[in-house]
Amino acid sequence: MGGGDAGEACSQYRWRSQPCGTNPVTSMGFRTATAGDADLLRDRGNPAHTVRRPSRTALTHIIRPGINLAIWQRSVPTAIANWIQTSSLDGRPLLSSDLDLKIPAACVPVALATAIDRPSTSDREGLSALASDVGDLAKILMRIAEQPCVRVRLEWVTDQQCSCFHSDRVPYRLVCTYRGEGTEWVTNQTAAKLTSPDSEPPENEVYRLASGDVAIMRGSLSVADGTPALMHRSPPIASASQARLFLAIDPTASSKSAR
Repeated sequence: MGGGDAGEACSQYRWRSQPCGTNPVTSMGFRTATAGDADLLRDRGNPAHTVRRPSRTALTHIIRPGINLAIWQRSVPTAIANWIQTSSLDGRPLLSSDLDLKIPAACVPVALATAIDRPSTSDREGLSALASDVGDLAKILMRIAEQPCVRVRLEWVTDQQCSCFHSDRVPYRLVCTYRGEGTEWVTNQTAAKLTSPDSEPPENEVYRLASGDVAIMRGSLSVADGTPALMHRSPPIASASQARLFLAIDPTASSKSAR
């Protein structure tokens, strides 16, 4: 969960609103994508405005003109997957309540671990892994968006929250579904044919992220280069057994409390 120094420095973000720090964004262990990478990182057959690869480097392509979806293909980390499976077998909810935090990206692991701490050792191990993973993803988005703070939403979703295809009013949004079906999305060409909020595209034109995938989507506030925002929606949930553990992270310049 980070060393003692990190815990001490970030303890102020446990449920209290604080101004963002001005620490410079540092390297997260991957290089920024270059023009020469585009063809290498785009899977054959993928829509031209997307990048998908089993490496976190794919996420850096979201800042390139013409790209509005970058996907890091991966499985749910083992420790988190084991915790989810054990909790599901026991019939326990994975979260006692949804979380919505605005904090410096560097403080996400400490704040998240504090917010969802549980007495059970097995829970603690899984939640520690979850807090670490979310913290890592928050720092990736921080570096890409060049904003020091993030809004983190971790939700236990039991119904289809957004049944209509839409774009988000943010520059970028990082999403990951740790349990259940992933976010659904459509190509720019299909999106152009959606004439109303209730328009339903053909089933074979709807794509879906896999559980564990990390995706960064462009929102409507990141259109300076003319790249359209990605149209997407929540997947349908037919029963409680299909409930989702869903993460969304947005970049923000402020750590004022979410409302």
